[in-house]
Amino acid sequence: MTDPRAARPDERPHGIRFVVAYDGTDFHGWARQPDTRTVQGVLEAAIASMAGHEVSCRGAGRTDRGVHALGQIAAFDARRAIKPEGWLRGVNQALPDDVAVRSAEACEPGYTPRFDAIDKTYRYILLVDDERDPLLRHRAWRLPPRLRHPDRASSSTPADTLDLDAMRSAATRLLGTHDFRAFRAADDERENTIRTLHTLSVEPGWAGDPRQIALTYRGSAFMKNMVRILTGTLLEAGRGRMTPDRIAALLGAEGRRQDAGPTAPAEGLTLVEVRLGRGTLAPDTEGA
Repeated sequence: MTDPRAARPDERPHGIRFVVAYDGTDFHGWARQPDTRTVQGVLEAAIASMAGHEVSCRGAGRTDRGVHALGQIAAFDARRAIKPEGWLRGVNQALPDDVAVRSAEACEPGYTPRFDAIDKTYRYILLVDDERDPLLRHRAWRLPPRLRHPDRASSSTPADTLDLDAMRSAATRLLGTHDFRAFRAADDERENTIRTLHTLSVEPGWAGDPRQIALTYRGSAFMKNMVRILTGTLLEAGRGRMTPDRIAALLGAEGRRQDAGPTAPAEGLTLVEVRLGRGTLAPDTEGA
């Protein structure tokens, strides 16, 4: 393999790192798939139109079909020496309306965000409302009366239609480093199921709306559908169908997926932030 440092100056790879936001509604997830619209595929096409050659974006992780992002990280190498702000403007002009680059900076060629990630923050929004809200149909999981606590379904305050104290008690038991195998998708066959959950908050009245409840997760890493299954399980506590102690008992090598709660729908989930810190950025790229 040719040493990049030995290449002519105009052929040396230049690394660029993006923070990317997207509405996941019309994407089949992050990861590139043949003949399928994905965030990675759309982003690579936009970058290639500016770079003049094919590129491969390295993401900080995958999001499932329908999941949104405010702070996904993507890095790529290009042969053209363009300043980060030039990439920011040029790629955004080539992208569709449901995805945008929020910031750009230089990084080392070959930089891989997932190896640099310290932790990730996800937020899941529950909407407690008897009627549909068209403006939130792709942003929250609406909980009609049948999905509320049977003894509280008629409460006039939406947040009181779930047992939030039970949800918070269960959330506390989930914090720390555990074997979360009961909270992964059935087709996730990875061997290492140990994860660390740093924070898990239950916040009623999210965004000043009494109908919305935000569940915010910050952890070292997450398995396939892990946040959505944790959300479905916490909802079972809020409905009075599962005690916090029972949820805690799911942690460990004996935990079984079928004993946890349902997988919450994708539309309520957003990747908020990927916190980085293990890598080193390159000096600013020279160029137009």
